[in-house]
Amino acid sequence: MRIRQQKLYLLILILSCSAVAAALGGGLFGQSVSWQFQWQHEAFQQLCHQLPSRSFWIAGQPMAVCSRCFGIYASFALSWILIPFIGYLMGINIKGSATLLAIALISNIFDVAGNFLGFWENTLFSRFLFGVGIGTAVVIFLIGYFINDLNIKKEYCYGYNRAIK
Repeated sequence: MRIRQQKLYLLILILSCSAVAAALGGGLFGQSVSWQFQWQHEAFQQLCHQLPSRSFWIAGQPMAVCSRCFGIYASFALSWILIPFIGYLMGINIKGSATLLAIALISNIFDVAGNFLGFWENTLFSRFLFGVGIGTAVVIFLIGYFINDLNIKKEYCYGYNRAIK
C-alpha cells in the first residue's frame, strides 16, 4: 500500500498537527498575555465561538477553541496520521463513508439543538466526543483519495504493471 499525492498528504498532516498545537491555547506555552489577546485565540476566532465555559482549560487558561472543535481538530490529525493503517485495516473502498459523515454531522446538530432547547445539557466531554466523530468521519471520507486501491491486483506483464480485476 502506498500513499498517493504524498506532498498533499504531508502538507495536510503538518497543517492539522499545527492546528491542534495552536488550539491548545497559550496555557500550554506559558503565555502571560490575557487569553483573549493571545495569537491562538485570534487565529480561531472566525472558526469557533471560543466560550471559556465550553473549553478545556490548561494552566488556568481556556484552550483557543471549544471542546467540540478541539475534538474535530485532534481526531482529524490523529486519524490523518493513521491513514495508512486505517486504509489497510478497513480497505480503501469504504462503503458508506459519506453516510458516516452525514451521521456525524446530523448527530452534532441534534446534540446542539437538544442542548439549546433544554432537553439535556451536554458536557465538555460529550461535546468533545461528538467532535471526534466529525474529525474521524472526514478522514474516512477522504481516505480513498490518498491510498491506492487494495481491491485491484497488479499483474506484472511484459515489463509493465497492469491492473486486473
